[in-house]
Amino acid sequence: MESVQWFLMGVLVTLCVFGFSYVSVKVKAPWYAWVVLIGGAVAVLFGLAWAGSSYLEGVPASSAMGLMVFCAPGIVGMTLAWRFWVAPGLRSD
Repeated sequence: MESVQWFLMGVLVTLCVFGFSYVSVKVKAPWYAWVVLIGGAVAVLFGLAWAGSSYLEGVPASSAMGLMVFCAPGIVGMTLAWRFWVAPGLRSD
């Protein structure tokens, strides 16, 4: 089961890289927007890896903590960066 988890994490990383490269061609965003977007994506992926590993080890409380501490701020950061820095660039085209 753990092999499937890490395979899916690799697929998610690949999709993130392709998504960010596509958006970087379409939008001229400031450097700090990319820092927040990439940092948020790394935090979300790290939180998912933490949660999956903790759950498979039999510690669901640590799994929930990983989602709350890592994934939630990553999602909030990516949402705010998209809303205020990336989406206005998409609308102007």
